[in-house]
Amino acid sequence: MAHLPPLEAAVMDAMAWELREGVPDLAAQADASSPGQRRNTGAGLYSQMLVDPNRTVANPDATGLFGTVHVMFDDLADPVGFQVELRQGRLIALHGRSYGQDTRAIDFATTSFEDVFTVNARGESILYRPTWRAPDTVPTPRPAPRPAAPPPVQVHVPPKTQPKPAQAAPPAAAAPTLADMVKAASEPTASPAGKLALVYLGAYALALLFVLFTRVVLHAGWIFGLVVAFWGLRFIHGKKGRAMMADFAAQLDRQGVFQALKPR
Repeated sequence: MAHLPPLEAAVMDAMAWELREGVPDLAAQADASSPGQRRNTGAGLYSQMLVDPNRTVANPDATGLFGTVHVMFDDLADPVGFQVELRQGRLIALHGRSYGQDTRAIDFATTSFEDVFTVNARGESILYRPTWRAPDTVPTPRPAPRPAAPPPVQVHVPPKTQPKPAQAAPPAAAAPTLADMVKAASEPTASPAGKLALVYLGAYALALLFVLFTRVVLHAGWIFGLVVAFWGLRFIHGKKGRAMMADFAAQLDRQGVFQALKPR
């Protein structure tokens, strides 16, 4: 991973070790990736990693955010948590979240960092070193990762303070209910699940507009418009449709669309 900045290379090395059973080709994908968009979000890091779309992946069922890697920085009281974003097993990006700490003054490409650690199932921090790879030294992670946020972090690295629990990332396979959509309309940036629900609400609104368009403009029967709308909504609630909607919601979030909807 020599083409990556030192911080990202260290994080991806720890991430590949942690997810070695669920995503065994993660290190190889990172090695073969090309740099894409990279930016400081003000509350962490977003680094896009471009992998050949024709590349065969080891676990095509892995879609979502994975990993519990954390890094300590001199300029921050709490660590920054990192997760990789995968789409059907293919590496898409590396996300860093600072748990509300302001990172605008940090240059993640050149900044120095201290300890790199993972978090086990009990919420305990496990210091990571590339040489600590024997199964009897570092607790073995769960066999197959699922889209989920890191468990509550309990950092035991004095004199640093303990970080706040990470905000849960919505599973890509879960479609929002009608109640979720109604709630998302009033709180569009409340949570990742609320943002996904807002995207679904927009899809339903487009379906309604399509029905009206076919009736009023095209003078087609109500049945035609309703049938087409029904099959479209059924698709976005299917397995592929849910993954597509989750990916679209993530793209809108990275582009700041939901922040623009936030009440001022």
